[in-house]
Amino acid sequence: MDITAGQGAMQSREIILIRHGTTAWNLEKRYLGHTDISLLPEAEQELTPLREQFSNVIWDALYCSDLLRCQQTLAHIAPFQAGQAKLDPRLREIDFGQWEGLTYEQLKDNPTYRDWIDAPQEVTPPKGESWKAFSARIELFLEERLLSFSPILYSRNTNVPKITVITHGGVIRYLVSRLISGQEFWDTQVIPGQAIKIRLDGYGESWVGTRLTFP
Repeated sequence: MDITAGQGAMQSREIILIRHGTTAWNLEKRYLGHTDISLLPEAEQELTPLREQFSNVIWDALYCSDLLRCQQTLAHIAPFQAGQAKLDPRLREIDFGQWEGLTYEQLKDNPTYRDWIDAPQEVTPPKGESWKAFSARIELFLEERLLSFSPILYSRNTNVPKITVITHGGVIRYLVSRLISGQEFWDTQVIPGQAIKIRLDGYGESWVGTRLTFP
């Protein structure tokens, strides 16, 4: 389904979605949502290719989850542009509640967990965040920051504006599913430190998203 856009002339923009670097819980395959832990020390080396690829890129807008692992990723890959980034808590990963820090092996015999695996839109982790709340905050960010027409953004240069978002795996999956027609949430696989590039073209009342090769 096309995404509704504002009225006016045809618009285009490139959006780069970056997942934060690796944390200890990522290596241990623990559920990591709102728990605010840092990157592993070796993540700096892991993120070096992104730093090199972005060394000469001027972003027109830069957004980052306010959690530490995303802010550290930002500092590693864009040390000279980090000051222009807007930290946004709407870009946080879903809150896994009582399942934060646990692994599949620890949870696999839990009936509620099994139900959540089968229907995450209908089942909420104990003391965690519902799918409705998770999707609602990302939708708000999407409409305000990625799909709105900004005269200021477009007045900076004559090239296609570049918007970068540093966030979490679940958020990236959701955004890709909304920006590219036919993509489901679990269709997108994104590892720590990976970037996904999407070209958005606004035609009249709708946006058409296309995934591009990165870089």
